[in-house]
Order: sequence, then structure tokens, then C-alpha cells
Amino acid sequence: MIKLENGSYIIGFDDGYQLGKTSNFVFDNGVHRLGSVEPTLKENSLFYDGEYFKVGEGRAALTEDKISDDMAMLRTMAAAAMELRNAGIHKAEIVLAVGLPFSNYGRDKLKLIDYYNRKNRLDFSYEDEDYSVDITKVIVCPQCYSAIASRLGNMKADYLIVDIGSKTTDVVYVQNGLPVESRSITIEKAMVKWIKEIQREMKVQTGKDIPEHEVMKIALKEDSNLPAAYAELIRGMLREKIHSLELELAERGYSLDYINIIYVGGGALMARDYAGKYRGYTAYDCDLCANAKGYEFLASQIERKQVA
Repeated sequence: MIKLENGSYIIGFDDGYQLGKTSNFVFDNGVHRLGSVEPTLKENSLFYDGEYFKVGEGRAALTEDKISDDMAMLRTMAAAAMELRNAGIHKAEIVLAVGLPFSNYGRDKLKLIDYYNRKNRLDFSYEDEDYSVDITKVIVCPQCYSAIASRLGNMKADYLIVDIGSKTTDVVYVQNGLPVESRSITIEKAMVKWIKEIQREMKVQTGKDIPEHEVMKIALKEDSNLPAAYAELIRGMLREKIHSLELELAERGYSLDYINIIYVGGGALMARDYAGKYRGYTAYDCDLCANAKGYEFLASQIERKQVA
């Protein structure tokens, strides 16, 4: 969160299909409507417009977009509350900085702005604390590009920036510090699809239904309750997924033998541990909050230019 001279705050929110990320917090993106029934525990609970919700438990179902219902707005409230509470604030005017996949940016930008402008005054409670938030402006940023925006000036050669998300993988080609839009793409291959494919293959090979969160633990090198043999099978499948992505990038015309590759965001954790033959030319920025921080950086540049 960045404080502006006029007393308002910029809050970057990366509303992923698996995790919600601000510059300081990461939470599951699941939203569960409880209606008028007050939850037993205050953790992850949100009260808005006469209804209770649990925000941050489990993963929401994949949808074509995130603005067909109020779930994204509820996740945004929770994200804003986390950042404001961290600064000891409960009432604020905010500039909301959010993102879209690189290739969808031009098509969907105005739709996303309209979505947030419908309810720009938000009075709600999160974990038994009251908040009053005025969204004074919505700034939409391109994903992946945002994750490296603050470093573009130092990129004097050719770079391929790869952001493996939950639903899509964004690829931004950077030449001498400038993104080349005609050579930047969004690929419909990403973590959720890969995990479902691995779950199906594990069912075939072992006869067992492996929970999604256990596959994620293996992908992120976290402790898992799975038998060692199952974990090794999953590791092999993850290597195949990263290898298939590298092959697709090569088929799309990227010279992976000669270009610097930077994986960013949560997907960088998996790419780092399961990358293929191009490891020697590859760097990994494993900050889960990289895009959210980038949104805040870009929004602050826009706001300061307007003041000047």
C-alpha cells in the first residue's frame, strides 16, 4: 500500500483464480455465502449488505471472467481490509490498482473499471472490524509486465518474462527495456489445468484421488502427507508440464537458446524447481506478490504524473 500526498492510498490487488495477493498478503480466493447466519469463527469472515461471507477458504471455481457476480468485489474488500488494518486504518479513500492478462488488457479494461465503479463506496466488516472505503479511482494494469515494470530501465538486452498463473500463462517480450506487444502472448496453459491433469493421471496410475492442495504442496516444495512414491510421480509430471511450456514457447518463435528468461510470481517457484534445459539462461523472481506490487508501482507513477 502506498500513501499519496492527498491522503489517499494506492492498494494493488492481484485477484488470481487460485490466490488473492496484495503487496503484503496472500489468501485463498474462495468465497462462501452464509447469508444471515453469523459464522462461528471470525477468521476470514466478512459482513456486507446484510449478509455474512467467508472470504479466503479454498479455491473458487474457474469462470470465463471474474466480474459476472459480486465475488471479486468481496475479495477486494477483504484485500483492502488486510492492507488498511496492517497500517492501523479503517476509513480511507483508495486508488484501486488491479490487473488483466496481457493479451486481454485492451479488450477487458473498461469492463473491469465499470465493475468496480458500480459500488465505489464500501461499508463492511472484516473479522469483526468495521471499514469504510471509497474507491476514488480504478487503474488497470497488464499482468506479467507489472511484475517487472520497476526494473525495465535496467533491462538492456532481450528478455522473455513468463508469468505462470492459475488460469493463463502471460509471456511478455522485452527488448532494451521496452515491452514488445506484437511479440507478447497469453497461453491458455497454467497451474489449475495442470493440477487437474495430474490428478487424473494419478487416479489412473494409483487408483487414488489426490487432493488438489497436496499436488500444490509438491509443486511448491512444501511438506506433503503423500507417500514418497506418489510425490515422485507428481514431480515427474510437473517436469513434463514445464517442459511442454518451454516447447510451446519455442514453437511460438522464441529463441530460448539465446534469450534471457525471467519467470515471475508464484509460478516461478514451480519453474525454478522443475525447469528443463534452458535453466542456465533463466532467472526466477518467486515473489507471489510481484504483480500486486507492480500494480502499485505503475499506479503511483500515473498519479504522480497527474499531480505534476
